[in-house]
Amino acid sequence: MKLWDNWLLRMNDELLLSCYRQISGILGGRSEPWESVKLIEQYRRYWQPEKVNVVLLAESHVFTSDVDRACRLKKFKELPGYPDFYARYVYCLAYGEQTCTDAGKHPPKDGTPQYWKLFYSCLNRVDSNKSFFSPILKSGTTTRDRLKNKIDLLISLRQRGIWLVDASIIALSNKGVKPKPRVFNQVIKTSWQGYTRQLIQDANPKHVIIVGKGVAKNVRASVSSIVGEPGYTVIPQPQAHLSADQNLKNFRKCYDICSFNC
Repeated sequence: MKLWDNWLLRMNDELLLSCYRQISGILGGRSEPWESVKLIEQYRRYWQPEKVNVVLLAESHVFTSDVDRACRLKKFKELPGYPDFYARYVYCLAYGEQTCTDAGKHPPKDGTPQYWKLFYSCLNRVDSNKSFFSPILKSGTTTRDRLKNKIDLLISLRQRGIWLVDASIIALSNKGVKPKPRVFNQVIKTSWQGYTRQLIQDANPKHVIIVGKGVAKNVRASVSSIVGEPGYTVIPQPQAHLSADQNLKNFRKCYDICSFNC
């Protein structure tokens, strides 16, 4: 079994690298370092459920430079084997949490509270934005309690079979700037065809929640061919400029989908 697992990991790395090279040819100098893409995949695989029930199919992580990646994480006793290099990715607990890295070396301007809200809403029916404060937001809890809550939440998501996957293996956002629409669409399609589609097929989820209209535009038809027409839902990105009622409606939709399929 171990030999088979090692073979699969090697094949996965080779497929990831091949896809990375194709996308790098599109992005040129804007391309993220290969080591960062591979680190992101390590985080994603760490949180992969044994049985995937719901995939959250998002756009991409945020550009992680060589300097970012050189920052080391402190050890989490609750998470044996957890990657210990920093990445601008929600699955990296240090992203937005300065106490998780060595003092004075934390990368600036990081964090994605919107995706923590999305994660939380998959397992908890939220009544208002205040529902997030105490468990996972800085404005409503101590650092120690918040980190414990985040770790518990990630473990629960994995146990329930809920997994975040990005359509693009390479960061599309670098300091808030994204490629022009033509390049954006080309990267999403190349990544999907070269790597992510196979990842979703192998996971065989019951349902896919496509996060963001830009992602849906490029992969909706292909996702439908994998899970069927009733097997996917499109929601806006959690950082989209929506009213509080619209955001609440989308969070509750995630909760209903995950409750039914998990």
